[in-house]
Amino acid sequence: LSSMFCLFGGFSPLNPSDLKKDSSVLHIPKSQGRYGSTPSPQPKLPSQHPLQNQGNSNTDKTQVAQLHTANGVVAQDQTEDEDRRLLDRGSTMSTPVPDNAINSSLINGERESTSRESLQSVTACEGQMLNSCHRTPSSDTLLPSDNETPAINTNMKEETTEEISKQDQPVETKETDEQKRHKIASELLQTEKAYVSRLDLLDGVFYSRLLEEANRGSFPAEVINKIFSNISSINAFHSKFLLPELEKRMQEWTTTPRIGDILQKLAPFLKMYGEYVKNFDNAMELVKTWTERSPQFKFIIQDIQKEKVCGNLTLQHHMLEPVQRIPRYEMLLKDYLRKLPQDSLDWKDAEKSLEIISTAASHSNSAIRKMENLKKLLEIYEMLGEEEDIVNPSNELIKEGQILKLAARNTSAQERYLFLFNNMLLYCVPKFSLVGSKFSVRTRVGIDGMKIIETHNEEYPHTFQVSGKERTLELQASSEQDKEEWIKALQNTIEAFQQRNETFRNAIAKEYEDMPVEVSNAELGKRAPRWIRDNEVTMCMKCKEPFNALTRRRHHCRACGHV
Repeated sequence: LSSMFCLFGGFSPLNPSDLKKDSSVLHIPKSQGRYGSTPSPQPKLPSQHPLQNQGNSNTDKTQVAQLHTANGVVAQDQTEDEDRRLLDRGSTMSTPVPDNAINSSLINGERESTSRESLQSVTACEGQMLNSCHRTPSSDTLLPSDNETPAINTNMKEETTEEISKQDQPVETKETDEQKRHKIASELLQTEKAYVSRLDLLDGVFYSRLLEEANRGSFPAEVINKIFSNISSINAFHSKFLLPELEKRMQEWTTTPRIGDILQKLAPFLKMYGEYVKNFDNAMELVKTWTERSPQFKFIIQDIQKEKVCGNLTLQHHMLEPVQRIPRYEMLLKDYLRKLPQDSLDWKDAEKSLEIISTAASHSNSAIRKMENLKKLLEIYEMLGEEEDIVNPSNELIKEGQILKLAARNTSAQERYLFLFNNMLLYCVPKFSLVGSKFSVRTRVGIDGMKIIETHNEEYPHTFQVSGKERTLELQASSEQDKEEWIKALQNTIEAFQQRNETFRNAIAKEYEDMPVEVSNAELGKRAPRWIRDNEVTMCMKCKEPFNALTRRRHHCRACGHV
């Protein structure tokens, strides 16, 4: 190095102590490598000599400082150009540094130091995505700030996490009314297809096979026709008219998005359901009767019910499908009108069809309630060992439940079970058997003439008394609330029964008042009156008490001829 300085201007070699003072000349920072910081190779320093510490040492320092300043400016300009070139090429490339450039001279050493600093800044910018870089005041190169780097990294991670979470969240798109109307129309079509398959099962399988067997003489064909009523007409209407119209409209939905016109055109034909619904109770009774009476009738029904198409459902369940279909139309059409603007062309047609369908649905809902009540009566009929004849459309279950009965002699509590109907109270005793009936009827108490008395017993709380013409029972409920519920149910049933009878008696009494009195009071016993026919009256014409075949038989008055 000393010989090189002599060649460039006769300068004396530099003192190592002077080199240490000017750290900007010889200080070479650690280069930031791919796997951490590695120390850069140090340039070789001239060996110390006592004669070199004398003479022009100050001059050497000044000249070296001037030379460093000049070369520093040049190196800085070159470094900035190189930084711009590296950033344009991308942050993924690194420029190899030749080893001989470090050992060339102090000038080249200064340039190498500056170049390594620029490479270090580029590498640091790679780690921070070129967003967390700033220029240092000493070298004016891009370097990350030590204090801001962790905060920037944290913010970047949070922003990235938020972006990923936003991408993962499903975008909720709100359905428009037009899309909802299309969905309702699609549901109407799908349910119509399933309904037509049920009608085919009733008409083409149950009805056909039973009618075929009836023609052989196993049972009357008239019974089969009464059971299935006009099911063939209903099946033909839906399979040949309504279902094809709906299928065609759904295919043309893009050009004709409406269903009100179809329903308005075909809704009047739904009046045929009135005959089926009115005959429904009688049909259920006929199915029950002939299942018990005819083994062949029972065998055919059970054989069909085993088929997969029946879905493990009984004939009664399938016969309920037409009754339930009309309320289904009403519900879908109401939902369709809610999504339809009033200025739509389909509004008037949909409103007219809803009016027609609602009328038919009211009859169907009444039949559904009767069917549910009949099913419950059948369940109770089986629970009582099929001994009590309670399966009657006029009977309605009001309340049932477990209760305790207080004995008359020793007031011991005995477990009992009550079935309250609209016209009677069944007082039952539980049976301890795993199969068969669960209860046996001990007493049947009529609602007519029944009275409810609330009693107070210190030893047995929550007690009340049911007093009827057949028997008086002192009962104990499980709680005060249970007691109040039983008393309320019994009193409401008694009031409803009295109101029905009062209305009936008033109507009969008015009819009797309108009848001409053939014998006046003055002529009673003096001449024979005209007797009132037995079939014209159902209760006593004097006290209005109903007749029965055992205790209240009919008798004519010989004086006036009334019953």
